[in-house]
Amino acid sequence: MFPGTVDDSRRLGSDKPKYTQRDMLCILKPGSCSGERPISHIRTAVILGHYNWLSYEDVFIRAFNFGNGLQTLGQKPKTNIAIFCETRAEWMIAAQACFMYNFQLVTLYATLGGPAIVHGLNETEVTNIITSKELLQTKLKDIVSLVPRLRHIITVDGKPPTWSEFPKGVIVHTMAAVQALGAKASLENKPQSRPSPLDIAVIMYTSGSTGLPKGVMISHSNIIAGITGMAERIPGLGEDDVYIGYLPLAHVLELSAELVCLSHGCRIGYSSPQTLADQEIMDRIYKNVMNKVNEMSSFQRNLFILAYNYKMEQISKGHSTPLCDKGEILIGGQNVTMGYYKNEAKTKADFFEDENGQRWLCTGDIGEFDPDGCLKIIDRKKDLVKLQAGEYVSLGKVEAALKNLPLIDNICAYANSYHSYVIGFVVPNQKELTELARKKGLEGTWEELCNSCEMENEVLKVLSEAAISASLEKFEIPVKIRLSPEPWTPETGLVTDAFKLKRKELKTHYQADIERMYGRK
Repeated sequence: MFPGTVDDSRRLGSDKPKYTQRDMLCILKPGSCSGERPISHIRTAVILGHYNWLSYEDVFIRAFNFGNGLQTLGQKPKTNIAIFCETRAEWMIAAQACFMYNFQLVTLYATLGGPAIVHGLNETEVTNIITSKELLQTKLKDIVSLVPRLRHIITVDGKPPTWSEFPKGVIVHTMAAVQALGAKASLENKPQSRPSPLDIAVIMYTSGSTGLPKGVMISHSNIIAGITGMAERIPGLGEDDVYIGYLPLAHVLELSAELVCLSHGCRIGYSSPQTLADQEIMDRIYKNVMNKVNEMSSFQRNLFILAYNYKMEQISKGHSTPLCDKGEILIGGQNVTMGYYKNEAKTKADFFEDENGQRWLCTGDIGEFDPDGCLKIIDRKKDLVKLQAGEYVSLGKVEAALKNLPLIDNICAYANSYHSYVIGFVVPNQKELTELARKKGLEGTWEELCNSCEMENEVLKVLSEAAISASLEKFEIPVKIRLSPEPWTPETGLVTDAFKLKRKELKTHYQADIERMYGRK
């Protein structure tokens, strides 16, 4: 419909008749659809059931009416509207409405904490936000008063109880009510402004691993270029395919993947993050598997190790020697975004144009090429530290080698160019550390054990053995550590809401220990 813009109306509506009655999205309903999921309470059971499908025509009508309803509520083209919601069919319907009506969609991770949410909403000056009933009750309710421009809250799954503490002037609507409002408006009340390729489609906020989240401005042409390249990597994608959506739609990977599917007439069913795995879950699975392995008999354990090593050898055969030195990965192309919203300094630091006008992104990822030509990401640039003697240490590599030990709940490696060795901050597993203390004849409270020099040395021995087994170089192995009696949570400010390490904050928090471990009092 509009070249270079994200508009699936050709798939959703009458321009593609063969798709109009075709199943498109699974709409989630309590107790009836696979993947109904709690957001804040991990222990709540997942309700399994049947998928309830919407056709492409159904989705087009819902998206069109929703956009028209937002327009009736005062949303203007090329102005920001936020979505703070879990991955679900309503998220995509809302996004399609914004693309049709040229509203700039501000996306925020459903896992973000209060300060990050407030920052994103205030920086983009949104007056309208789309959310779920649960997120409104558990997160937005407590911070609405900190977002003074907010006027309309739209819940995708029913209206929650009215709270007297809501600021005056903030109105809560249901998505269905806004769609009904749009449907009542004149059929001639079409989008006021068609998007152009260079118009902003999405302002996508990061998880904030290096501070407050940054809003990445993504144009319609950026998204089109990205999904075009992605589609070329999936030959034969078509109407017979079904995609399971469960990753955060607030991340460009999931959004692009789902848009690729919609552009090829696929169906999308929404599942639960609790039934599929991310890296943190995989780490926990690995740790639990290895704990079981260690409980096996000698014969069973050796058989498992033999099978595992054989599998790994087959996977890695012929791909172990890089062709060139490692370096930072730069990405150029039409998919490179417009930069960071209201952050010109950071945009200039991470983006540049060459003499031919090609726009490039400095990813911060360190990569190397395998002999078969595959590019492999091996580290983050900010995690590489040059020691006093000139050796480069990958802090992420050290942490990856040690974090799955049963004794370790979390670990942060630290080094700087003024010293010749690596140190570490460790959150020990309470059960494992207590058992280790018992074996070594040491007693005390949990805090006393963590503050014990003897326990630091015992844990350090375990780490050193594991580091050698993981083939770390001698200069990569931590020489001294600090045991932390308290876990690192987003509330402590030492990890992000996605539980990524905040190295700057950890350095500040453990500054006295850093000075102690490097010999300064």
